[in-house]
Amino acid sequence: MANYTEFSVSVKSTSDGNRYYINNVRQKQLALTEGSVYRFDLSDSTVSGHPLRFSETSDGTHNSGSNYVTGVTSDGDAGSSGAYVQITVADNAPNLFYYCTNHSGMGSSVETIGGSSFSQFALNVADYIEEAFERCGLEVRTGYDLKTAKRSLNLMLAEWSNRGLNQWTIKERSLSLTEGTGIYSIAPDTIDILSVVVRRDGTDFSLERLSRDEYLNIPSKTQQSRPNQFFLDRQISPELKLWPVPENSTDVIYYNALTRMDDASSQDGSLDIPFRFYPCLAAGLAYYLSLKRAPNLTQMLKAVYEEEFERAMTEDRDRASFNVVPKYEYYRTG
Repeated sequence: MANYTEFSVSVKSTSDGNRYYINNVRQKQLALTEGSVYRFDLSDSTVSGHPLRFSETSDGTHNSGSNYVTGVTSDGDAGSSGAYVQITVADNAPNLFYYCTNHSGMGSSVETIGGSSFSQFALNVADYIEEAFERCGLEVRTGYDLKTAKRSLNLMLAEWSNRGLNQWTIKERSLSLTEGTGIYSIAPDTIDILSVVVRRDGTDFSLERLSRDEYLNIPSKTQQSRPNQFFLDRQISPELKLWPVPENSTDVIYYNALTRMDDASSQDGSLDIPFRFYPCLAAGLAYYLSLKRAPNLTQMLKAVYEEEFERAMTEDRDRASFNVVPKYEYYRTG
């Protein structure tokens, strides 16, 4: 028996470029245990020309970082039979990122966890379906049971996106600007854009968001300067509209995009969902299934789902320091 955990690696072309798929999950965020050995199988033909390596910096050498080599070994060329890269996670290893040495934006994060305090507990789609059926007092008996459950699961994930419960799907993306062009097509998986900056000569300048009416009422949409405002036109094919329009072709836009969650495509696959959301997903799927299979339990399961959803939503919020500074002129002196 192999004394390592193996991840299968492939590369797929997406609307925003080639991306790594780990165990068939796009840019999967990984959690690796200190003292354990992990092998990344690079033998799939789609990986040819996309060597996977590790770095302490997001996007590695494409972002002024360097290769992380502690405990890392490799064999063969990416895309050839038997090719792999392997890492033995050192004690107190830093959090890492995996990336393609030839192309930017393909990888994701690697969290390193102390071996004595972490368990690799994970559920696949079939596990969630079985749990949901059991909560409804039912059993999965036929292929149609799986089909209808996967359909309910994907509808629920769409509901999560509409309710904003997917902060872990935020991706930083970039656009190279073209002088005189103010409208840019962006990836169709974009739900919303949270923040935008334009980078000029190494300095980032933030852009203010406009509403549809505010953008419509700009009298001269062809005025050229450094962009300082943006409007996201959320159509089926979304567009990012900048104003003023770029005055050069050297500036680059960087933006944080809230993107769609991956669908539950097969019962054997895993869902790219953080550990803290497991209870909410199981409770939600049970509620959705009860609408079709166990209506007598719907109210109870809905209450459980809403409680878990509220807990997950609270946990998923951004955190920032909050300081209160008193205004001393309100205090009487003397």
